[in-house]
Amino acid sequence: MQPEPAQLLIHRFAPGTRLEGGVLGALERMDLSGDRRLLDALFVARDAESGNLEAVDLATGRASGSVVAMLDFRLDPARRRAVTERTLAGHPGGVPPAVVRAIGARLEPGGAILAVLVAGGQPTDLADAVHRAGGRLLVDVRVDAVTLAALGAQLLAAP
Repeated sequence: MQPEPAQLLIHRFAPGTRLEGGVLGALERMDLSGDRRLLDALFVARDAESGNLEAVDLATGRASGSVVAMLDFRLDPARRRAVTERTLAGHPGGVPPAVVRAIGARLEPGGAILAVLVAGGQPTDLADAVHRAGGRLLVDVRVDAVTLAALGAQLLAAP
């Protein structure tokens, strides 16, 4: 049985962009919504000061059962390090660590990528939140997948 077509959205945030809670709030609303379901998400960034890789995928962020767990990633540096380590260690259903590292290697310090896989069409509230945060859409394509782990080639091909 073929998976239901989903929308792969990849957003880039330039160095200096301040990611507040709007993007996370939009992801949480999708996660709870019935019409546009959040299937998977990956956030990869380079710390502006140290240049260190920071990453969280939805499978890691949902360890406590909710996208809200990703809030700790954004606000708590110790939690961010721990979640990045878990994301880069790999886990079932997660984006392969080599893909995460390759995405991170292309980012400038302070830059970030948010990849989202959504069923039910493009969520306008996420697009608005990304725009307000200063991000821009790089990829908007239909795919036959239910996880980002299955889309490594598309994630790496993003400009």
